[in-house]
Amino acid sequence: MITSVRRILCSILAGATLSLFAQYVPGPGESPSAEAALTPEMTAAIQKSLVLTPELKAVQNALAENELNGLVADHAKVIAEDGLFTHVVKAGKITSQEQTGRCWLFAGLNELRPVAMKKYNLENFELSQAYSQFWDKMERANRSLELAIALREEPPDSRKNWLLLTKPIEDGGDWNFALYLMDKYGAVPKNVMPDTWSAAHTDQMNALLSALMRKGILSLRTQAAAGASIEKLRAAKADILKQIYRVLVLCLGEPPKEFTWRYEDKDKKVSEPKTYTPQSFYKDFLGASLRDYVAFANYPGKPMNRVLRFAWNRDSADGADMSELNITTAQMKQMASASILADDPVWFCCNSSVQRYTKDGIWDEGIQDYADLFGLSFTMDKADALAYLQDAANHCMVFVGVNITGGKPDKWKVENSWGDKKGKDGYFTITDGWFDAHVFEMLVNKKHVPADLLKLAQGEPIVLPPWDPFTY
Repeated sequence: MITSVRRILCSILAGATLSLFAQYVPGPGESPSAEAALTPEMTAAIQKSLVLTPELKAVQNALAENELNGLVADHAKVIAEDGLFTHVVKAGKITSQEQTGRCWLFAGLNELRPVAMKKYNLENFELSQAYSQFWDKMERANRSLELAIALREEPPDSRKNWLLLTKPIEDGGDWNFALYLMDKYGAVPKNVMPDTWSAAHTDQMNALLSALMRKGILSLRTQAAAGASIEKLRAAKADILKQIYRVLVLCLGEPPKEFTWRYEDKDKKVSEPKTYTPQSFYKDFLGASLRDYVAFANYPGKPMNRVLRFAWNRDSADGADMSELNITTAQMKQMASASILADDPVWFCCNSSVQRYTKDGIWDEGIQDYADLFGLSFTMDKADALAYLQDAANHCMVFVGVNITGGKPDKWKVENSWGDKKGKDGYFTITDGWFDAHVFEMLVNKKHVPADLLKLAQGEPIVLPPWDPFTY
């Protein structure tokens, strides 16, 4: 009798416990069903569809002993690239982001350094990526904690919280991140705050920072559930940020508040030492700003000639989300060409993972000929590739050269940030067709932007969600 009562009570309590949680209700076709199975008959038909001809057997044998990408290089396309350009901007030595996702930062800083090189007659010049990286991490931590406070009443597995917890303090970024950091924190020369091991190899540091962030987000949510006010939550946020700062100082070094610096020009003349703050160095020495630039996107499938704003795409709680005017690649090329011919490099973002021959530094449609190797088409048009997560921007670089044939640009010289051992001494070539297919963003000095596009860039934005495939 007692046992039966216990069972009844346990059953009631279990039901009550389950009712406290929202259960997932699968929609039509989501649950297992016999009709959806890969049946033996279907498998047999699939197996019969492939006949291993001698040609396919040769491909199979080659793939068994070789890296796939090494077999698909189109030799004719490789040797057709002569590495020459009709106009090239004088750039500094090739930089290396090492084992990090800081390409956006390298590209942003490299966009500005030719101004200083020309102004001060320098052979080379490099800004400290570690300095900006330090403050990016601090700002990014603050942004994520503020989002956690804003989302405190949503379940932790909501789509927004899932996205926040997946990437609480990652490396990746965009042009507006660099703009914000330089506007607020200025910049310093590379030798004032050089890379440490953790600056150049962020995986281990990021894992620790992410652990602190997720633990901190849990703490904020727990306090919020207990009734803590926004003021108390922000005080708790400040304590979490102190932990983040501690890790960053130990891993990257403490960023300078003031420094004394001098330089040697091409004529071996050494300047007088001068004391700067990072802000005064950025303003007085560089004398250039990313605020002089206009951002553009090529996002087929979204309204053209409209400003697109990407929610959450920022590294700060108070900075603006990334906004870009959506235009054609033909318009992009026209502005990029005008910029380079005026010796102004151009920041851009693309999908660097596809149709690439790294040895000679070439991005060209068809240079990786998977279709002939497998007898299948793997391509989608740009709009579908974005919508179905097949293609999206994943790497930022700088255009520093253009080749003009018949009055039109047909290829581009790229300053990469993968060091000088990849490509041709660190430089790569992008062909016209590849530009159309895989370039997604571009930043152009406003003096090279037509008046009609400048006006459109001031338009009311269409706001896209934080999980939009263009930036996710």
